[in-house]
Amino acid sequence: MSGREGRDDEGVGVRASGAETAAANNEMLRATLDAVPDAVIVVGEDGFIAAANTQVEPVFGWRPEELEGQRIEVLVPPRLRATHPQRRHGYSHRPMGLLQLPAYRRDGVEFPAEISLASVPLGERRLAVATVRDITERLRLEAEADRLRDELLATVTHELRTPLTSIIGYAELLDELEQDTLTPLGRDMLEKIRSNADRELRLVTDLLTMAVGNLDQIRLRLQDVDVLALAGEVVTERRREARRKGVALHVRGDAETLTPVRGDRHRLTQVMDNLVGNAVKFTPAGGRVDVTVSALADSIVITVADTGAGIELQEQKKVFERLYRSRSATADQVPGTGLGLALVDGIVDAHRGSVALTSTPGEGTTVTVQLPLRPPED
Repeated sequence: MSGREGRDDEGVGVRASGAETAAANNEMLRATLDAVPDAVIVVGEDGFIAAANTQVEPVFGWRPEELEGQRIEVLVPPRLRATHPQRRHGYSHRPMGLLQLPAYRRDGVEFPAEISLASVPLGERRLAVATVRDITERLRLEAEADRLRDELLATVTHELRTPLTSIIGYAELLDELEQDTLTPLGRDMLEKIRSNADRELRLVTDLLTMAVGNLDQIRLRLQDVDVLALAGEVVTERRREARRKGVALHVRGDAETLTPVRGDRHRLTQVMDNLVGNAVKFTPAGGRVDVTVSALADSIVITVADTGAGIELQEQKKVFERLYRSRSATADQVPGTGLGLALVDGIVDAHRGSVALTSTPGEGTTVTVQLPLRPPED
């Protein structure tokens, strides 16, 4: 009797100890979740919230005990709730990494959230653990930083470009003086001044473009643009450089068949100038560069073809990458930053157009830009 009682007492003690351990583990898990500085939500495969930490209240406006037992869709904006169950299906079976998604507060306010999803096994079940951070303030600060950066760059652009433009202008005026006004040595020095000022001006323009940042978010000021007239202006400006190199530079197009493009004139000038400048730069003496503007039913096509050295096949897909320079350009020490064609690609894409390059080593390169007459407003 006493032995049985002893064994029962021992069993009760073991059970009590096990219950106390489980309670202590649960308490430790809860304390751990609450110590995380971001909102943490544990979701079962059925879409119901199994647990939440105290940080969900400042982020979502719900207390943890109010969220637990509800479907996760309560934290999803109403406009996305219908499709969310299908989208979240399988989240608990695979890690999703870091996402930026809209979230929904209890007071009806939608906000941008950075969400990290992880899959956690629990016996035969798997849970999805979501760590959520409200990034409204961070995005606001980033936007403010972008605005200040743009203002600074506008000032820097003016301060750097203005004197360089003046130097180039006066150099061209001196170059047009009577032949005997300057000695041959003086003309040679003048040419070096003008050439280096030209190079610095292009470098400043390219570097500022790169500093502006994301070429996928180029802003456009739309107006009707006569692309043939624009091409003529660019060719006229580049003709002096082409003549010095011994390169023939021509532009052609039938003005009567061409319709103005709805686009950003300044940006399209950058496209044309980069393409023509590249073609002249990589074409040796005795070669030619042809700029052609033609019309399709709903678009304008600009073609810049040269008889230069060409580009190897394996490099042709890389030329539109930012800062990429071909091996031949590097080996021959051809001036450049590797930003021109990346800028072309970004501007054309912003106009909802397309750009393509074909090249044959030793024969030349052709770049084709197709611009819709009326790009979709975005």
